[in-house]
Amino acid sequence: MDTITITHKVHGLTLICRRCGNTDEPETLYLHRFRVEGLTRDTGTLRCLNCQAAVTIQRHELDPLAFSRAG
Repeated sequence: MDTITITHKVHGLTLICRRCGNTDEPETLYLHRFRVEGLTRDTGTLRCLNCQAAVTIQRHELDPLAFSRAG
């Protein structure tokens, strides 16, 4: 099981850190409680700003954030 869970919604994402319970439901490209680090063409690292837990994610998992603002 991943330390950070990403759940896709219609207009954004729900991010949940399973270590400390930190949650964020961004509907824009600005994350309040998480940070995206080390983006490459295919992957990136999503880090919880509360407990510093991190998980490597595929870049396409963050695309709903960009697409929700495009409409």
